[in-house]
Amino acid sequence: MKQDRLVVTAGFMPAAVMALLLLLENQRGQGAFPNSLWATVAVEIGLYLIPILVLCLVRDQNGERASLRLKPNKRKTVWFVFWMSLTCSVLSALVNAGFSLFIKQDVYEAMEPAAFGSGAAWQVLLVVVILPAIMEELFFRGVLFSALERSGTWPALLLSSLAFAMVHGNLSNFVGPLVAGLIYGYMTYVLDSVWPAVFAHIVHNLSYLFLSEAARTYSVLGIWRYVALISVFFLCLFLALAMRSLENLIEKGRIRRLQSQDAGTTLTGLFVSPGMWLLLILFIIRVLYF
Repeated sequence: MKQDRLVVTAGFMPAAVMALLLLLENQRGQGAFPNSLWATVAVEIGLYLIPILVLCLVRDQNGERASLRLKPNKRKTVWFVFWMSLTCSVLSALVNAGFSLFIKQDVYEAMEPAAFGSGAAWQVLLVVVILPAIMEELFFRGVLFSALERSGTWPALLLSSLAFAMVHGNLSNFVGPLVAGLIYGYMTYVLDSVWPAVFAHIVHNLSYLFLSEAARTYSVLGIWRYVALISVFFLCLFLALAMRSLENLIEKGRIRRLQSQDAGTTLTGLFVSPGMWLLLILFIIRVLYF
């Protein structure tokens, strides 16, 4: 029963984060909340630190040690992490662009200007690149994924990735985070550390920052068809190198294998979480009305 309480609580945490984001967005729209650098930093930290502490408290009440998977990454897996991070960055950008075309949204519009894009370089790196990567990974792949594993590894991987995508609150920026979340979760599981996911997330945010600047600067030149072709080439290259590194690690027994699981168990884990249904409702509200 205590284990069930942990899983149920974990399921509601992404919905709580989404609700707070909607509230803050509404307040900012009315000019009731400052849009300053340090206010954004405080929100980014508090938004994820509170649910992290809640889940750690529930674990403590269960008499368990809270797990954030903070152990350092093994040096022998560095090349796998590096190539997989680049693969994830390019792949998520491509599927986002493809999905934008599918829903008939301009690819340029999907590339929203990054916050504080005109600020100092250190401000952009802090607010857009580094801080979101650390806080989101500590929450989604640290405590949330670990807590949901009670329902099985595959349900935990899929639920945490869906939650990660929906919390972004943007239909045109849904598939990319979903794919990225699956890769981040896989890296966290097989390497038993959240830091590879943090690194991959930082790489993704850096590439997003670069692409958003390029979209604003060069969109009138119609260069995106060539960017897509170049991206596909680099995706194949990075993926081949990542798979080669992964194969070597598996052969030498240096990483965990992702165990297969009954499809019925996985689907049950996906559909019985009331917190995820609430998150879906909030996501639909965000897409339709904000």
